Amino acid sequence: MGFETSVVVAIFFVSVLITATISYTTISSSHDLISSSADEHYSLATKKLQTDIQIVQSSAIIHNSTYQLSLEVLNTGSETLMSDEIDVLIDGVYRPYLNFNTTTTWTPQTSVVLNVHNLSGFGDHRVKIVAENGICDYYSYNI
Repeated sequence: MGFETSVVVAIFFVSVLITATISYTTISSSHDLISSSADEHYSLATKKLQTDIQIVQSSAIIHNSTYQLSLEVLNTGSETLMSDEIDVLIDGVYRPYLNFNTTTTWTPQTSVVLNVHNLSGFGDHRVKIVAENGICDYYSYNI
């Protein structure tokens, strides 16, 4: 009976060691994931705080029943952005645009010109320009 008790205690001891090892590995990898996620969140929040854009001017060229809207947007923040990752919404509707800049890097204190074609509807309109990290600016115009 003493030998059987020793074997049972040894089996319990080994199973506790295996369970502890697996638990430590799982907890350690979870902690690493949470830590890297927190770092990424901090980085995104910092970029968002340092980003600002401003629609400087607009001009419209009328073609029969449609018009082309040209928007000059200035990067007034301190964060370098990507000019090909801008979204343009006119009256709440996403509109594709042409960007004639030769580079996609949009450095601070520089502007990009966005041309939106085949727009219709005369009267008051509202433009929303959204940068890659969600920072936006609004502009109203009348045709």
